[in-house]
Amino acid sequence: MKTNFSLWSLLTLLALVLPVFYLVYTWDALPAQIPTHFDTAGKADGYTAKQHMWLLCLGLPVGTYLLLAFLPRFDPKRQLDAGNSNYQKLTLAVVALMSGLSIYSLYAALHPGQQTGQGLAVLMGLFFAFIGNYLTTVQPNYFVGFKTPWALEFPRIWVRVHRVGGRLFFATGVLSAVLGLLGVVAAATTVLVVGALATAVVAYSYSYWLYKKEMPATTK
Repeated sequence: MKTNFSLWSLLTLLALVLPVFYLVYTWDALPAQIPTHFDTAGKADGYTAKQHMWLLCLGLPVGTYLLLAFLPRFDPKRQLDAGNSNYQKLTLAVVALMSGLSIYSLYAALHPGQQTGQGLAVLMGLFFAFIGNYLTTVQPNYFVGFKTPWALEFPRIWVRVHRVGGRLFFATGVLSAVLGLLGVVAAATTVLVVGALATAVVAYSYSYWLYKKEMPATTK
């Protein structure tokens, strides 16, 4: 597996260390219980002990990074390459999400009266938008994307399904982020959930329709 250190690698490293630095910086001011789960309106409804935040701020982002770094080794189609710039962007996005969630929990603990969930909604929306953009160009593989049997079997079906599914994901993320910026957190969360489910249904149905439409009668 070829790996290249790039700007994306540097940004990923920054995303890995930021929550740890923020945890150390705010440690003395943090309460004993830290909010780590939030309802659809952005209000905290689940907490963990302050001491456990080391696992959330360090273990989760690093563990996610290591998983993504080694995942291409197990791809039978050999289409995932950890040294590819697009895959490095994906790694950055996922690690940044894990780190962003950790930082948001710490911020919410320090500002209990400001738990509007607005920042969390924007973060999730931007993540969905980025993933949607990535999916429009992802190559056939067994780990990332809409892995329907017809898309995995026929590369041209994979390409068409991921162009449509990726754009739907992107639109869902952008709309959710805008709603988050406007402070309509519950609506932003609903858009994400409904949009993700609808995109999955569309991708699965569309891939089957393409298979039925494009494959010769002998393969049906």
